[in-house]
Amino acid sequence: MDESRRSEQVTTEPSEYAALGERVAGILEAAEQTAEQIRHEARTEASELERLAAQEAERLTEELTKDARATRAEAEEYARDMRQAVEAYAKQHRQQAEDEARDVVEDAEIKSTAIRERTEKMVRDAESDLRGRQEQLRAEVRTLEQRKRDILDRLEEVAALVEDVLPSRRREEPLVRDLKPS
Repeated sequence: MDESRRSEQVTTEPSEYAALGERVAGILEAAEQTAEQIRHEARTEASELERLAAQEAERLTEELTKDARATRAEAEEYARDMRQAVEAYAKQHRQQAEDEARDVVEDAEIKSTAIRERTEKMVRDAESDLRGRQEQLRAEVRTLEQRKRDILDRLEEVAALVEDVLPSRRREEPLVRDLKPS
């Protein structure tokens, strides 16, 4: 009676090992699919962020350039009006009015320069943020890839241990080779 039980155990164990191998292969496949999906999502997100940052930078540049032109046009119009009024008012006050007009134009140029510098700084900051996010995403992808390699290494060790335990597995087809990603 003990021999028949022992015979049943021997016949059921190889199928349990096969099921274990299938489960391990399934886990590996799921891990690879998840890693690939995460890489794909990270690349997509990085591309989208880059596209949005470029659009926002272009929009801000156009908007601020337009504002600067309008401010400059207003300042130039104001300066022209002032010059005409001063010339009509009196020649004796002409020098003073021209000085005021130059100050207004100079202020407009200073404002225009300040706006342009702020815009350029905003663009640089947006680009810097984008580069930082890209580096963060690259680091996350590297971490995930390293985790995948670590899991594969551990699974190869488990497969080698399982092969050592299996009594009659053919040695020309090692279980570790079945775990290698194709």
